Amino acid sequence: GTGAACRQCPPDTFSRAAGVGCTLCRKCEGTFRYLKACSSTSDAECTCKEGYRCSGNSCSRCDRSCGVGQENSGSGCQTCPNGTFNDQPNGSCKNWTKCSANQILEPGTAAKDVTCKYASDNPTLVTTLPTTSPAISFPITVPGKDLQTDIIRIFLTVAGLLCVVFLLPSCICFSIWQKKKLHAVFKKMHTPPEQSIQEDDACSCRFPEEEQGDYQEHGKSTESRDLLVN
Repeated sequence: GTGAACRQCPPDTFSRAAGVGCTLCRKCEGTFRYLKACSSTSDAECTCKEGYRCSGNSCSRCDRSCGVGQENSGSGCQTCPNGTFNDQPNGSCKNWTKCSANQILEPGTAAKDVTCKYASDNPTLVTTLPTTSPAISFPITVPGKDLQTDIIRIFLTVAGLLCVVFLLPSCICFSIWQKKKLHAVFKKMHTPPEQSIQEDDACSCRFPEEEQGDYQEHGKSTESRDLLVN
């Protein structure tokens, strides 16, 4: 204090009221810098150097300043995990907007939210796993409400399975039948034709008509002989 019976506070000390002892002034060192110098009646005021920002009461600590697309993890700045964004300096990462039926007009980034063609529905949930290192967020997509799309997908899946079940046996049977048919054709092509064996007549070398004529003449001669005898 500065009363008649009081002494001036020594350098680097101060006293805010008469009759109160002197207190050491605050030192603004390291990541701090002086915002206001210490006087005999008031303490010094500190702020953070460039690239840092004040945290706590009366700027009790300096945290590194994080730009857009980042957030402070306690040990420094880290980029927003996939599925989240931060568009404000020294802000925190927020979830991307979940577009209805995947109607995404423009994809999101660490510094910008997703732009949807139509109104959005449920936002994407982000689950942060506990760990001793800086927290890592994993996006978990919640299924959409478009029931019609889900029904169409199920129908197409069932139809595909039925096609496989019915067409596969048909293809196998056709392949076996075609193989047998080709085998029969090749066998017929490589088998020599059977030669017909004609048996020669050992008793006669004449045509049947000649033999019949001789038989008729022999009959007539016999008949004439019988008439002469009679």
